[in-house]
Amino acid sequence: EAGLRGEHKHWDGQIFTWSLGYFNTLNIDDILNVAATTTGRGYFLNAGDTLRQGVEASLNYQTQRWSAYASYAYVDATFRDDLILPAPNTPGASECPVTEEEDEEAFCNFVSAGDSLPGIPNHRFKAGIDYWITPQWKVGTDLLAASSQFFFGDEANNNAKLAGYTRVDLSTTYDVSENVQIYGLVKNLFDRRYGLYGTFFDTEEATEAAEPQGITF
Repeated sequence: EAGLRGEHKHWDGQIFTWSLGYFNTLNIDDILNVAATTTGRGYFLNAGDTLRQGVEASLNYQTQRWSAYASYAYVDATFRDDLILPAPNTPGASECPVTEEEDEEAFCNFVSAGDSLPGIPNHRFKAGIDYWITPQWKVGTDLLAASSQFFFGDEANNNAKLAGYTRVDLSTTYDVSENVQIYGLVKNLFDRRYGLYGTFFDTEEATEAAEPQGITF
């Protein structure tokens, strides 16, 4: 990881800070969680090398009455090896190679080097502003945004992604004294509906598993 950062101060209390960085992380013989044939179950296996690389940038500006910030991250997370991973419930999966020990039909993801890792959005953005109405009373708002991501279980990237989202939050604080503060927080101001995690499973089996079972004594 490498980067640059700086700070600029003005005589009247204004402060401007910034940073820009690049990162590159190679996980050798990474460990992944994959789905089992039993709905809701999974197990871990070694799945070759994975790479996470990208850039991060941030800006921050502050005066005596208000402050603002913005940050952005780009993450390119990919498999570095060709793999065959179990995918019992993933649409578009192909039949697994047949072995002598396995008679039942099974489905697998045929992953190619360069395919994206599931569950990691390429883009993340965050920005916000705080304003001091009085020296004791501060109000602020934050905006968070993330791009789409592949579902877990779709390591071969054969299906549509889980959609990205944008969310706006509000906050306020009031300092009653040096030791007492009143605060309020509104998350998801516009009541947006979005998903943070997505995976595949057999809905019929999941429904049956959720039904209460009879108990006899």
